[in-house]
Order: sequence, then structure tokens, then C-alpha cells
Amino acid sequence: MAITLSTLESYMVAEGLKFSLHDDYIRTSFATDLYRDQEGDPSVFIIARIEENGEYFKLMAPNLYHYPPDGPNASEVFRILLGVCWRSKLIKYEYDERDGEIRAIVEFPLEDATLTPKQFLRCLNGLVQIIDEYHEAIATAIAGATASLDDAEEAADNIRKADRILRAAGIDRITLAAEAPGVIRFEE
Repeated sequence: MAITLSTLESYMVAEGLKFSLHDDYIRTSFATDLYRDQEGDPSVFIIARIEENGEYFKLMAPNLYHYPPDGPNASEVFRILLGVCWRSKLIKYEYDERDGEIRAIVEFPLEDATLTPKQFLRCLNGLVQIIDEYHEAIATAIAGATASLDDAEEAADNIRKADRILRAAGIDRITLAAEAPGVIRFEE
């Protein structure tokens, strides 16, 4: 029982997600709190692809980072990337030694099974969350310094805590940021 792009499309429609359908993949993007793309935008774009006649599923975030094959901090960059893979279990980072592209990917064989909407959304949400959570450590290593996965996890956790506090207070963080960037005021 294989899966098709049209099935993945129906999952995205049911969730109200924006996307574009192409010949052999679906493209979507998500806003991020910590991750910044190469232009500095707080978003990550994701490609969903089905291969081997629907028996193999891939969800990837291409071009997250670039690090030159002969970069001076390569051991630290790869230590951090492998550390994320160890801690997350869901995603793996791939590195193209020809051009220095670093991407994140979730992939697995479906063979005679199907991918449920719940599984698909867990992969999608997990991919975005893990990219966002560990961005600080990866960017630090790429910049040439020693990075800490624990510090990156703590920073991401602090943002989630702040979001919960704002939601409990009935404050929309996105609207708040647009109205007064960098300023949060609490009144009695």
C-alpha cells in the first residue's frame, strides 16, 4: 500500500497549510523563532517527496546552511550536526562535500504500509522544531566558535516558556512584535 503526493496534499489541506504542488514534490514553508535562512528571514522551506512508486517517503529542508569543504572549524561543525542527530532521533543532517550544502531530512521506507496524517504531521512539525531548536549551536560552529547543544536547547526552551506565558495572558506574540519590535510591556 503505497502513498501518493495527492494523499500528502490532502493531509496539508486538512491542516490548513499553505503549499505549492510541483511535478514530483510538494513545497511548503514555516516561520521560525531562532533559525534564519541565508537572507536573514525567519523561515524554513520544506520539500515533501515520494519515491520508489510511493514506497519511500522523504521530507527535507534543503540549503539550511553552507559550510566549505575545507572550512577551518569542520570538526566542530560536524560534531554539532552529529550531536543533533543523536539527540533528536527523528532527523539527520546531510552534507554535500562538493558545494558545502547542509540539509536536514526525515526519510524512511513505507514499503507495503501507508503514511498516516498523524505520522506526516509529526515528521513535518518535528523537522521544523528541531531545525529551529539547534540553529544557535549550528550557526555558532559554522561561524568558527565552540558551540553547545545544551545552550541551544535552553534558549529554545526559554522561547517556548515565554510563548506559553504570553498565550496565558491572551497576548499574540506575532502581533505584539509587529506593533512594538523588541519591547514587551506588562501592565497591571
